[in-house]
Amino acid sequence: MKIKNINFIATANIKGNEKSTLILVLMIILVISLSLISSFSFTVTSAVNEFKEDYRARLLEVDPWLKELDNKILESIRQVDHVENIYMLQGMRDQVFDILDISDENGTYEELQKQLEKREGSVQAWSLIGSEKRSVIAGKTLDESPTFSCIIPSLFYPFNDDDSSTNSTNQNLDYIDGKNLVGKTFTVKAFGGYFEDLYNYEDDVFGGNEWVYLPALEYKLKIAGVYYSSPTGAGDYDQIYVSEETGRLIEEMALKAAGFENAKVEKWWNTPSLRTHYLLVDDYENIDYVYNTLTDMGIDCAHQPELGIKESVLIISNILSFAGIFIIAATFLLCVINLIQSTTNSLKNRRGEIGLLKAIGYKNRQVFACLCYEHFNLTLKGFLIGGGFSAIFILIANIINSRRTYIDRLYIVNWSDYLIFLFISLGIAVIVPLICQIIALHRLTKIQPKEAMYLE
Repeated sequence: MKIKNINFIATANIKGNEKSTLILVLMIILVISLSLISSFSFTVTSAVNEFKEDYRARLLEVDPWLKELDNKILESIRQVDHVENIYMLQGMRDQVFDILDISDENGTYEELQKQLEKREGSVQAWSLIGSEKRSVIAGKTLDESPTFSCIIPSLFYPFNDDDSSTNSTNQNLDYIDGKNLVGKTFTVKAFGGYFEDLYNYEDDVFGGNEWVYLPALEYKLKIAGVYYSSPTGAGDYDQIYVSEETGRLIEEMALKAAGFENAKVEKWWNTPSLRTHYLLVDDYENIDYVYNTLTDMGIDCAHQPELGIKESVLIISNILSFAGIFIIAATFLLCVINLIQSTTNSLKNRRGEIGLLKAIGYKNRQVFACLCYEHFNLTLKGFLIGGGFSAIFILIANIINSRRTYIDRLYIVNWSDYLIFLFISLGIAVIVPLICQIIALHRLTKIQPKEAMYLE
């Protein structure tokens, strides 16, 4: 039997099938649900899980405000379930530096330098804490680099374009490829004309903390490598990291430049029990338990980890996961029910037509092929329409989000993930009608050529 004959019969049957439009619409919805909703759900959920695994998402700040963090207290903290270790903060925490210039072996690096002259450039610098490591996708890690080296994000944007008059919040960012800056050197100086330090102190009643403003010195930081710019896991588009030793040296240089004029500050720097500590929790899900335990012990502990994430993102992640499963399951069941119904009604109402086909020499397998082709025609058409709509939607969303802030980049769908879900939807679009036809195959074989007598 020729393909064109099968196509002719199938096309004629589709036009006469009252449920053909409904089946087509359901298939379009099913493909969109599987390829579009599943892609976004997988993207957001993966990013949130990646965030939860990050080192800083498991770090809780511990301060000596209620009691000094002496060796006895530190040991009691280490004994708490789910606490991996606790480390004294030795370097900087979130220090903002203005970028004075960027240079390489040949002098000033003109490409970025021109932009720095037109608009203010700055970076947020953190030193690594305790056993923290930062892998790189280009260049060298901080472990492999000398002091006064730094690593920057792969998508780098050191400019603050926020404008309160226009409510602009960095929504159209021309990101710089961080790989192009490896080997260059930043000359930086503390933002605002002074180096900020938050120090802890104690008195006869209780402790506390205060800001001290130290001289703003210039530092040269060589860009050793580039880390992956995760939407949730590794910082922000202007976040750079230095080693713990580099952070300590920067702190000491600023303190020595001030001459330790403040006795409280000098005591804080030289007294480990007055220094802020960070404890590492073994799993993100155990943060609440550790926080509650330390609070009951009378130890001042931050409730949220050092690297936070918006609660709205977690809510969206849960909604997408639930909605994706519900919509896909509901649409899948509707498709199966309607396909079975359509197949059953088709055999029931077209006994005479099928009998006629057998009377003129069509075999059961050929009639079966006609019925399968009919449903494949509908489902594949639904696949192409639904898949095309999903692809266009994701393309537009990716283009819009690619130049927005990190939290918006959370919704950029990886095309390889989309294609996996698209092929899954294609498999379902092919397999579901085939299964429905196989279920009804026994009825098809019972239809005899004499049924043609009842053809209306």
